[in-house]
Amino acid sequence: MIQTNWGWVALVGSTVLLPDSRAGRVAGAGLGALVLALAALRVSYGSGGLPGNFAAVEMALVLIGLAALFGGMVRGARGRRGVMAAALAVVGVLLIWGRLGTIAGAARLGESAAALAVVGGMAGLAWAAAHWVLARVRAGSETPVEGVDLRSVAVGVAAVVLAATGSNLFLLGLGVVFASLALWAGAIRPRGLPAALPFLLAIAALIPAGWLFSAIAGDQGLALVTLADLPLSPAAETLLAPLLLVAAWSVAGLWPLPRSRVAGITGTVGVLLLARVAFPALPGGLEHWRPLAFPILAIGVLQGTASGRWPAAMTGGALMALASGSAEGPTAAWCLGGAALAAQLVARLWPRHLVWVRCLTALVAGYGVWPAAVAGLRAEVVYTALTVAGIGVLLAAGGRVDPSHGQIHISRLET
Repeated sequence: MIQTNWGWVALVGSTVLLPDSRAGRVAGAGLGALVLALAALRVSYGSGGLPGNFAAVEMALVLIGLAALFGGMVRGARGRRGVMAAALAVVGVLLIWGRLGTIAGAARLGESAAALAVVGGMAGLAWAAAHWVLARVRAGSETPVEGVDLRSVAVGVAAVVLAATGSNLFLLGLGVVFASLALWAGAIRPRGLPAALPFLLAIAALIPAGWLFSAIAGDQGLALVTLADLPLSPAAETLLAPLLLVAAWSVAGLWPLPRSRVAGITGTVGVLLLARVAFPALPGGLEHWRPLAFPILAIGVLQGTASGRWPAAMTGGALMALASGSAEGPTAAWCLGGAALAAQLVARLWPRHLVWVRCLTALVAGYGVWPAAVAGLRAEVVYTALTVAGIGVLLAAGGRVDPSHGQIHISRLET
């Protein structure tokens, strides 16, 4: 398992190193197919024997992933960085070779060929559809990076600090309220009711949640370290979990909520709310509401990917990992949530500097995809597979094109 983790880090690092953005997107799409195969292998069958049909689909994903990965490496192997990226990709494949060998050893040739035709055909159709849609999105729908809004950034950072360090549930809730205000102040279109929706949703969810927590806790208090010890019944968990999910989602800046300049900062507060309260104290409630939460979050992640709003997409992935209730969820959430926060701050305050921070952010986020995929597949196989596959297809289809023709590219770190 350690080899697989290091192998995945090497593969992500090779993609980050590529100097050609188009080649990096193709290689990233290949990583999407590989992570699905590796995560499904770990979740379903480990290193034991594999059923033929399952192994055939896994083999098809591996072949497609390796073809896209090395296709991107060949395309981007220019100069010193390109050669280093290709060498790192080879190291990554060697480190995960044992897992790939498990799949290859169990896959039958005929079934693998049929699975490759089906999976490859579906991937091709999905790529054509995504390319057709992206090619018809008007340039006016792509909002450029605006000037720094220090007020919303300062309030958002204060909300993160409060949510991360607060020892009481009410302090964490206050951080969520501050985050919703920062999201409102940093909205692309700050006037009107739509911009105020995150604040209204946060207030509408936190007030009844705080009242119910207080009624249950009584004299015990609402210290975060003791929340898991509260006498929460299954009915109470079922009532509280959706309220916290709505509060976390309201500050994440995901579709269909209005876009904001500070969604990556405020979304981290939502991740902290689920990680510090819902995940340890309301596991039954998260399990009950997971079938509804996953598709909503998945749509938000895919829309964020298609529009190039990577901080929002990373935050959505972190929320999905926590909503899964799996043991890998917190690791994925810290990686994706921390990367979203760093990416947003760098883009807002130092847009043309600290390139190494952007590379490190991309590496941490890419690593977080591995535990996030494992956590999602343990809980909701279909929505997780569609989300990972959709991200890969959008990466492959979102080529850099001429904006004068009303087309967009998704490689830019847009906020």
